[in-house]
Amino acid sequence: MHSEDRLIHFSTELIHAPKKHTVQALQKLYYELSQGRHAYQNTDFTRSDRVRFHTRRGERTQSIAVFLADRIVLAEEWTDIPLASFMDKLIAVASLAMDELGIPVFAAQTVTLRSTFALSHFDNARDFMIEQVCGQRDRVQPFFQRPVTVGGIRLVLPETPDMPATVNLLMESYRHSENEVYAEVKAIFRKHPVKPDNLFPLRERVSDARAFMSGRVFPYLDQFDRPNGEEA
Repeated sequence: MHSEDRLIHFSTELIHAPKKHTVQALQKLYYELSQGRHAYQNTDFTRSDRVRFHTRRGERTQSIAVFLADRIVLAEEWTDIPLASFMDKLIAVASLAMDELGIPVFAAQTVTLRSTFALSHFDNARDFMIEQVCGQRDRVQPFFQRPVTVGGIRLVLPETPDMPATVNLLMESYRHSENEVYAEVKAIFRKHPVKPDNLFPLRERVSDARAFMSGRVFPYLDQFDRPNGEEA
């Protein structure tokens, strides 16, 4: 399996106690962000309970910030920026949002990364996942009697001392490319609230999720990517 994966999505939710944000405060936040390098090009105030800042680049690539009563959601869809740039934006938005919206603490955080891995010894990722990873060769079609479009495996992993987050892991054939495996890591951090005087943990958790993708997901899948379908 190719060691360099292709990150296509990063996002995080910064969860806080419910708070009604005023339009004036959100407009001020948008203005403050526009003064730096993490500005968004457009806003959507049509729903007062779900205000959105966003920038579209090209046909699919988007940068999004959504402000809800109990969380801030930052996302990069079909991203064209490095993960490090996303982490810089995360700290900038979180710091200004705490100031302008009066958020005293982020009680929890989720981090979601989506990536694809190109196979070295298989042409079809669906067959690779169903037959090689899941060991279901000739065990699916007789029962369902129809083709399989996407096949994969989902795991939920509890937190550990070195990764204090519940991890929801999805690995499946990638519907947009025949020889790539799609992986999604969603890490849920519920401990150690984050206050304005130390926002570093917000960034560190993104790094932890990235390390899990590279250091855990990749070697797990790679063990099955063997010449001529050899067993791992």
